[in-house]
Amino acid sequence: MSENPAETNVSRRTVLRSTGAAAAALGIGGGGLVSLSEAADDESGVFTDYVGEDEVIPNSCAPNCRGRCPIEVHVRDGRVQKTEPGIPENREYKRGCTLGLSHAQRIYNPTRLKYPMKRTGWSADDPNVDGRGEDAEFERISWDEALTIMADQMEAAKAEYGSESVYFESGSGDYGTASDHQARLASLFGGTRMDWSIDINVGQGFRRVGGAGWFNVPTNQASDLKNANTIIAWGGDIFASRLQQDSSKMLDAIENGGKLVVVDPVYTGTAAKADLWLPVKPGKDVHLALGMIHHIFENELYDAAFLRKRTLGPALVGPDGTLLKAADVLPGSDEDKPVAYNTETERVEILEPETEGAYALTGEFSVGETTGRVALDALEEEAANYVPEDIEETVGVEAGNIRKAADWLATRGPGGVVPGLGVDRYKYGHIFGQAYAVLVALTGDYGRSGSFQGGYFNGAAADFGDYSAPEGSPGYEFIRQTKILTGMESGDPFQIKVLFAQESNFIANQLPDRQRWLEAVKNLDLIAVSDMHHTPTTQHADLILPAAHWFEKVGATSPSTHPHVMYREKAHDPLWEARSDFWINSRLARKLGFGEYFHDTKPEELESMLEADEHVDYETLKSQGTVEKPVPVVKYTGEFNTDSGRLEIYDEDAPSEEGISLEVPRPVESRTAEDWEGADEYPLTFMQKHSKWRIHSQFEYQPWLRELNPEPQLDINPKDAAERGIEHGQYVRVHNERGEMVVRAKVNDAIQPGLVNTDQGWYTDDFVRGHHNDLTHTDVSPVTGNFAFYDVRVEVEPAPDDIETNMYTENPTGVPERTGDRQ
Repeated sequence: MSENPAETNVSRRTVLRSTGAAAAALGIGGGGLVSLSEAADDESGVFTDYVGEDEVIPNSCAPNCRGRCPIEVHVRDGRVQKTEPGIPENREYKRGCTLGLSHAQRIYNPTRLKYPMKRTGWSADDPNVDGRGEDAEFERISWDEALTIMADQMEAAKAEYGSESVYFESGSGDYGTASDHQARLASLFGGTRMDWSIDINVGQGFRRVGGAGWFNVPTNQASDLKNANTIIAWGGDIFASRLQQDSSKMLDAIENGGKLVVVDPVYTGTAAKADLWLPVKPGKDVHLALGMIHHIFENELYDAAFLRKRTLGPALVGPDGTLLKAADVLPGSDEDKPVAYNTETERVEILEPETEGAYALTGEFSVGETTGRVALDALEEEAANYVPEDIEETVGVEAGNIRKAADWLATRGPGGVVPGLGVDRYKYGHIFGQAYAVLVALTGDYGRSGSFQGGYFNGAAADFGDYSAPEGSPGYEFIRQTKILTGMESGDPFQIKVLFAQESNFIANQLPDRQRWLEAVKNLDLIAVSDMHHTPTTQHADLILPAAHWFEKVGATSPSTHPHVMYREKAHDPLWEARSDFWINSRLARKLGFGEYFHDTKPEELESMLEADEHVDYETLKSQGTVEKPVPVVKYTGEFNTDSGRLEIYDEDAPSEEGISLEVPRPVESRTAEDWEGADEYPLTFMQKHSKWRIHSQFEYQPWLRELNPEPQLDINPKDAAERGIEHGQYVRVHNERGEMVVRAKVNDAIQPGLVNTDQGWYTDDFVRGHHNDLTHTDVSPVTGNFAFYDVRVEVEPAPDDIETNMYTENPTGVPERTGDRQ
């Protein structure tokens, strides 16, 4: 490459091409990091000096796996040689996984972005939006020019459309402090940031009952799993997608004699370790939960004392379906609190939080001039429609196993439900959140050791105070991703014109109905993407900003699922012209006139940020590597964060879906329903599971991992394959009204008939044709606004005979050649 940026034009196929020598020298294929000048002279990349000692540096892994484990980085001669699990202050949380151990290949991967780049053909006067995409070409520019372009475009958009027209997007590529720095800048500028529309369905449904939940549901610390006697892992492959803290603690529970029940339509690695697998059909989770609830009512296995003390089960419901309130039915009372009938005093009383009483759990009572029916009766009446023997064909689970799972949960002592994120991805998945919250309320599994109500184990987070909202700043708009999309498309709720994305591969890879997003961003004047690696999203950018790897910068991480804050010590300086997220945001802030709000260096910034945390200070964190914060082991021990202070297993303010009111859980389905209008044309439900080989689209091009998982495949049942003339290993076309993809068929019995799956996260050019998110859609429930990745229908057929598959079939490694294809 020419050293003169003005003379450098590169295409997608050569975008900042590193030589094969440099790739080898950076540790791919057995080598380690040497200087770039040395790379020109030594193309072997073979490390021969085995004498010496490694310097061990504390750091932490921080993708969106939630484990965020401490890592020991072994450095010799200025290069990372290997990584090992670090030892946190609480040694019980020493964990790691295959991905965390492959960082030496990630930091020196030939897909690393190396220099700031501008798309050729882009200008402030003419963005040439049709020039974006797979065939875009880029030219090298300086950091000063890149940041000047960004600042000028942001100011221009602000002047014409308002500051909210500038969208600051932080993805899940680094859960250190990158998002905090960008949020601070967005707040100072007055821009827009995203509120999630992904994996928030079940949490919102649970929140209506228990007053908590968003991304899944908070629950006891993971270390308490060993005290659970029955665990129902529902809709999540823990031993694939949560290989770190969660899986190890689940194994502790099994070793202690706990029963593991797995509810999943796929026979996963987690199901293989279960005492009982319930192969629920897609979209039938609420039916199954209600069948278990019916069994508990039918056999009087509920915890009556718990229901009376901590739930709205005894609350009286008026003829109009709303809760009777003290102010309306008790003379002299002005309190807006629910009431219950006390069978000992034979009178109606206010139902206070955390209060025991001989409250009736069934019946109808006269209350002044009206009548009140016990709320629990409404739940029992609804559940009576789901007798296990009547629904076993509908849900795909034998009645005896439905009853066995309910029995274990209700009779074996502490236990609970640990949901994954699978059910979130159905359009009406929030109803399942409500349903299982009620199920574990019936068994009394809240507020005690060994009882679990969610999959988001109680952990720590560093407290940065108001860092993201500096005093006097205008603040930022905070809108759902669904509204980000319409804002780009049509100006609803306002026009978005500039995108600054960091550590995010959303636009061109990870969001549903990918082609709709790619069309929407044509309305943007500038797309600037900061990332470590060249991704499909950086390929659609106008400006590419090379970000430092986690080991190339100082920082801190907060796992939220174990009780530590962890320090990141820099292993070596950023390679090439990569810069830390703090550097990028703080230097952009200077261009925008906000430089005074950031320190000059990251250590200074981090020390200032941690001043708000009463348990963690910078010097202690730096010296120890990890600091354990005081976090309760057991969750939900006091009043619930609800209007009544109780578990609201009857919701008088319930939303409706498709005309069905949800005071108690009632099944509602979209495309998984057998009578969905497009089922005949597209008879197969299409899922995109999480893989053990990547975190979303991260760790995509690790050579070790790609040797084991070289290409996207379609899991399809032998019955469905035979009906379509498809053989194992054959390339197939998967299609619907939105798009298509061509992948290799993996015929196997682990996937049930009527269901197909391709693991998510693959890049565009991993597919022979198309992309898995060309098949998904943006049809969401108005109640939650959550993307329904699994509520998708497709048809499958053999791929056309003229399809080009040589990217895999002629490659002896089974992995497409990447060296030189990336910056």
